[in-house]
Amino acid sequence: MKLASIDIGSNSIKLVVVEAAAGNSFAVLASEREVVRLGQETLVNRHIGEVAKRRAIDCLKRFRAVAETHGAETIAAIATASVREANNAQEFIRAVEHETGLRVEVLSGIEEARLVGLAASQGCTDKGLTSLNIDIGGGSTEISIFRDGEPLKLVSVKLGAVGLTDRFIRSDPPAPDELDQLRSEIRSSLQSIAGALLQQGWDYTTATSGTAVTIAAAFNGTTTIALPELKRLNAKLASLTMAERSTIMHFAPQRADIIVAGGFVLEETMNALAIASLRVCEWSLREGVIIDRLRSAKRSTDSVASVAGEKIHRVR
Repeated sequence: MKLASIDIGSNSIKLVVVEAAAGNSFAVLASEREVVRLGQETLVNRHIGEVAKRRAIDCLKRFRAVAETHGAETIAAIATASVREANNAQEFIRAVEHETGLRVEVLSGIEEARLVGLAASQGCTDKGLTSLNIDIGGGSTEISIFRDGEPLKLVSVKLGAVGLTDRFIRSDPPAPDELDQLRSEIRSSLQSIAGALLQQGWDYTTATSGTAVTIAAAFNGTTTIALPELKRLNAKLASLTMAERSTIMHFAPQRADIIVAGGFVLEETMNALAIASLRVCEWSLREGVIIDRLRSAKRSTDSVASVAGEKIHRVR
């Protein structure tokens, strides 16, 4: 069975096409990502503009063609904060279905946390460990605690790299008062959730999505981010103009404008949760959707087999 998952995020739209094997395992046939910035201004104005909508639809048309070229039998299209927060979300969803044939499911923040946490738990955590995952998106941050593929704690906060940049950063480079306001907003939002997460506890920490992957690339591609090094990198990036950040971020120049806000969210989250270091996980929401679909399919198959077995037993 071949499946595709499309993650319509606030910063980018991402596609993965897989061929399912036994259980929850799969082989990746294609993986693509395009920066669309659906959340730019949307997260502040709560309205998806025509230009952003057109960029998204054009991308989704292309991604559907890629998925079908690779033989995908099912395409799951899911949307997160930018659509979740928009007052014209239904209009956007209808336009997408009309022009691309894709039916978009809008996830709640908690469901997004569950699916991302599921991916990080299965793809990047050793069996038997309780893991906490931090997923910083364009419009929100999801934090999850999982053990053996099952959620113990799920949290979603409205802290995203695109939304925070739009709200707080107006100067280039960012002015000191803008950075102070940005940190204050992040700390205030985290204060309300940190206690419950710390009370739950965990053995291992991961981080997913663009901010974490970009920061790891800045450390010469290491998969581990340590808090002291992150603080130094954030201070450096915040002191540079966007053009200067683009030059040194040759690995992800399209993130030069939002990396300061994203980096601050990661730093303050690690501070609030007393995390000294974490591992960056390449799997995220797309993979979580695939794993969840495969699990559901397996449960349905097992249920049918169980009923059939019971009928045979009764006949005998």
